[in-house]
Amino acid sequence: MGFFDALALEGIEIYMFRHEQGAAHAADAYGRVARRPGVVSVTSGPGATNIVTGIANAYFDSAPVLAITGQVPTSVFGRDAFQETDIVGVTAPITKFVYQVRSPGEAGPAVRTAYRLAIEGRPGPTLVDFPRDVQLSSHEPADEPDYLPLNFAKYRPPPPDPEAVARAARLLLMAARPVILVGNGVYWSGATAEVLELAERLQAPIVTTLPGKNAVPADHPLVMGPAGMHGRAEADAALANADVVLAVGTRFSDRTVGRFGPELLEKKIIHIDADPSEHGKNVPPAVSVVADARQALRALLREIRAAPLRDTRFLEWLNWIRRRYEEAMEKLAARFRKFPPWKVLKTLRQAVPRNAITVTGVGSHQMWAEQHWDVYVPGTWITSAGLGTMGFCVPAALGAKIAARDRTVLCIDGDGSFQMTMNNLALVRDYDLPIIVTVFDNRALMLVKQWQIYMYDRRIVATEYSRWPCFEKIAEAYGIDAVRPASLEELEAAVRRAARNNEPLIAIVDIDREEDIVLPWVKPGDWLTEAILPPGMEDVSLVYDEKEWEKVASAIAAKTARSG
Repeated sequence: MGFFDALALEGIEIYMFRHEQGAAHAADAYGRVARRPGVVSVTSGPGATNIVTGIANAYFDSAPVLAITGQVPTSVFGRDAFQETDIVGVTAPITKFVYQVRSPGEAGPAVRTAYRLAIEGRPGPTLVDFPRDVQLSSHEPADEPDYLPLNFAKYRPPPPDPEAVARAARLLLMAARPVILVGNGVYWSGATAEVLELAERLQAPIVTTLPGKNAVPADHPLVMGPAGMHGRAEADAALANADVVLAVGTRFSDRTVGRFGPELLEKKIIHIDADPSEHGKNVPPAVSVVADARQALRALLREIRAAPLRDTRFLEWLNWIRRRYEEAMEKLAARFRKFPPWKVLKTLRQAVPRNAITVTGVGSHQMWAEQHWDVYVPGTWITSAGLGTMGFCVPAALGAKIAARDRTVLCIDGDGSFQMTMNNLALVRDYDLPIIVTVFDNRALMLVKQWQIYMYDRRIVATEYSRWPCFEKIAEAYGIDAVRPASLEELEAAVRRAARNNEPLIAIVDIDREEDIVLPWVKPGDWLTEAILPPGMEDVSLVYDEKEWEKVASAIAAKTARSG
């Protein structure tokens, strides 16, 4: 209360969320959009522990957040006082920096230090714990230092090593099938233009991680989309068949590469990342460049001013897989009794501006969005990737709207994820934060159910919901218009109108829980080429064979010639 009383005296704007977890997710998304730390403040005990999930989420997704927690007076430390919790110990493994203030003179330097460190180098969450007696103490900061005595330099990456950059350039120039794997570090370093320029010089396809979708425009011809467990077929094929992989700003998650087996280890990996702890953690690189992504890529571009003409057959094969995949999904859509999820996403994409900020929850809707949501403007894609936190979407969308009130903010959520934090919809009217929420309503935890179908002999346990609650009445309770469209056209019209008028909307889209199976899918422990592809792609292999592709390409050319 002492801290918040001081905030009021300073005129600081406060957004009061209905649950602390929601406030933490909002600060996370705010930080990603504003590119400076979002600040979340809570009380001790349950208030502090309720933001642990949000802090962990920010840590795994490298989002800048400053958490400020209240704490019991120092005089009762260790006595199990009311709402006493060792939040410093709890959050130490999931923060960049955590500090408990013990004297009034430390308060200002501690907060400034934590705020700066949240965005220094690789972004991430920091936490300052404030005992109550320290909050209420008098202090005149006459000679107070700006920061705690800390070596900030160790958080900043060094300049790229010229020898490592030269080795990386040689590998890329000698490669037959180089592929660039883009992670979210590319977004944070502002290296989108450098990645695209390098890809164009090398004529190398670009694949991304799930959060890396945020860094490159989907409509660039060399961007294949995200690879991994629920990646695009052409992206999985590109990464699996590369001989040299330039990985930029990524930690090589198991969700991206499938398994860390010989198929991956036999490739030559060039790893660029600002965080030295990521190098060699999951994959041993042939070349390791510890540096800011933008600086390292600029150094590479100076080394690779031109590249020899490369055989285009590999790219042609990847684009053929892309066409086959889109054709298969179009045919599959005709068989759905309710809305095909990917057609819903394409409809939403048409209804909102190119620069709309899109946030997802966690579940099958998120994986459909991974495959089918086109990010045109870097910095407009927000999802819970590393931790996979259900309930992320609604509060994160609100945080994004606070950071960018002039932009359309779309929350793509599932019914399970939506119900975990839907109470935060109260802020839409409280603070005039008009977000558009689309709820994929299949009354199931569909991504888990998919595993039960394929891996547990269809034993469906604790993954299906009843028909309660009525989402239209939930929307009404919070003063928000709702629509359950009967057609894609009706959905597009409603969302387009809400976006144009900057009005909130909840669109509930009926999805059949027996048909909602997200494919492609790489089962846990499988390699990327073993992905289960959708019906209609039974004759497509994700293993590149030049001779086989020549036959297919010749047949396609002959068929095209016959058709005129």
